[in-house]
Amino acid sequence: MATLSIGNELKDSFGETSKWVQYNLKWLLEVEAFYKERSKLEKEYSDKLQALTADYFNKKSVASVSLGVGEKPTVTPGSIEAASVVAWNEILTQTELIARDHGKLAMDFDKTISAQVNGLYTKLDMTMAQITGFFNDMDKKKNGAYSDLEKGKKHYDDACQNMELARSKSTKSPNERNKKKLAEKEIAMNVAKNNYLITISQANRIKDKYYFQDIPEAVDLLQDLNECRTMFLNDIWKQASQVETTMGANLQKRLSTSDEVVNQNKPSLGTAMFIKHNVKNWKEPSDFVFKPSPIWHDDEGFIVSGSVELNDLKIKLAESQSTYNKMQDMTQVELGKLSSYNKIKQQLKSNEDSMDSKQFYSNLKNYLSVVSGFTSHETIKLLSEVRIEAIQNNVPEGMDLNVDDVKGTKSRKHRTSFFGGGITTSSSNSNSHGKNEGSSGGGLLSKFTVKNLLAIDSRKPNDSGNHLGLFKNSGSHSIKSSHGTPDYEESPSPVESPPVGRSRASTSATSHTVSSHTSTSNNGNKVLFAYEKQDDDEITVHPGDIIELVEKDSGSGWTSVKNVSQGGTIGLVPTTYVKIVESSSAAPHSRGPAPSVPPPRRATLLQRTITAQYAYEAQGEDEMSISAGDVITVIRGDDGSGWTFGELDGTKGLVPTSYCK
Repeated sequence: MATLSIGNELKDSFGETSKWVQYNLKWLLEVEAFYKERSKLEKEYSDKLQALTADYFNKKSVASVSLGVGEKPTVTPGSIEAASVVAWNEILTQTELIARDHGKLAMDFDKTISAQVNGLYTKLDMTMAQITGFFNDMDKKKNGAYSDLEKGKKHYDDACQNMELARSKSTKSPNERNKKKLAEKEIAMNVAKNNYLITISQANRIKDKYYFQDIPEAVDLLQDLNECRTMFLNDIWKQASQVETTMGANLQKRLSTSDEVVNQNKPSLGTAMFIKHNVKNWKEPSDFVFKPSPIWHDDEGFIVSGSVELNDLKIKLAESQSTYNKMQDMTQVELGKLSSYNKIKQQLKSNEDSMDSKQFYSNLKNYLSVVSGFTSHETIKLLSEVRIEAIQNNVPEGMDLNVDDVKGTKSRKHRTSFFGGGITTSSSNSNSHGKNEGSSGGGLLSKFTVKNLLAIDSRKPNDSGNHLGLFKNSGSHSIKSSHGTPDYEESPSPVESPPVGRSRASTSATSHTVSSHTSTSNNGNKVLFAYEKQDDDEITVHPGDIIELVEKDSGSGWTSVKNVSQGGTIGLVPTTYVKIVESSSAAPHSRGPAPSVPPPRRATLLQRTITAQYAYEAQGEDEMSISAGDVITVIRGDDGSGWTFGELDGTKGLVPTSYCK
């Protein structure tokens, strides 16, 4: 049976799910009251039954002789009783024992069963408060991001108003003082606008995280808590049934029937019914968009008109890089723990008939103790990531974003860089980059991969290269549920073999070191960005190298050049990493302007392999089951969706990227 997830199926449903779970917890008090009333009845029955047997023992003693031999025997029987009387005596004796059993049953119902139900309610109610606190904390962080957005908008509007007043004064009285004031107000307005644009991106990311990670996480915790309630209550019901079973064989059939009914009460049945009766057409709230000031009408682009705005952005960039790297280390440790707890949970739930309720509840408590800190750190990391993306992807080409010279910051050996929505760590002392050191999507996929096997595509740049995601059409979410059915826009279909030609698929998980300088040779060709060769038919280039065109780009995204600076080596380089102005025998290759940052290297290398770190059971026809230690041949790398298309023992399909190394 496929694993059910309320968070995955119903999305924004914490309120109704919380009420549903609370109803189920409060219902435990009714179960407790039932067993208390049952205890009173059993005690009353025990007392009356014992009094009854005592009375009939007395009557038997008086009538024993008469019943055996009559009123006037010729020979008294002494202590000998008639067989019927002996049988009757045994019946009265067993009835007296049954009365005592009912007394013990009354005590067990009161001191054991009802007390356990009360203790279960208290324990689960405290856990419910923890989960509610966790959700409220995430909701508070979301509201904080929304509040920051409103403040940023107000500050921007005020700056625009001040700019307009200064412009009016300068127009009426164009003296040096008014001109200086006008320039100062314009800079202040530009800085306010940049900050407003950053808060828009942050609010959008926090909104995405809140609806696709935080709420589903909190809702699934409620689901686990309610399923724990079901299992614990099943255990208590079985214990009560066993207490009654020991009273006599005449109750065995009825109690066995109740056991069969209890055994059929799987933890997932309540969840399935809730989902079935609560499905609704949920729509994600719209993204926040830039709203120009009613005073100063302009577009959503960054304004970096001088060193003041650039330095402000570099300070923000340095601070965000430091915070991101710190949070990345913390969340990776926490993610490892969560992954372990989630594996334990999946193993326990794989067989509900033999699931250990105490172990399941203990694992839930362990998971809850880690996930709160992880989610908070992930939020901080996400805010830093968005700010870094917004700055790196929107500062005009050619402007130096090196933060080593920013006042108040220390030179660092490693710096955080983003490409196409992905994050990497690159050395500040080298122009080359080694193997993949980044994490796709800045960690936003981590929880969904571990918890629900979901994959959220990073926001893709639109045609203008805007990575801010300010408009709906600037990016899309590609979400693959654990059942293999896309909830929104489906990821591209997997291919059976590498595409024809030298088409190179790009992925946000691959990284490069970026140089902000370009160099020219005497033929006018330039190396725009450093590139390390990945195949024998490629070459390594760095800014400053002198290159000559060998063969123009045929549409594959690769250009053949000769690197004169490296002994005339000939090979392929990504077209967008170089600028070719010299003519060739063929018609010049025409392409659009180079992106503000170089595109990432291709994710798919011929015969590249990955090793499964965790086992995964296929949830859809397009997926593939793997076991820990399996070596998988990569056919198509992760395109940012969180899934890799590969082949194992002749079988092809998608596997979660984060499950492999």
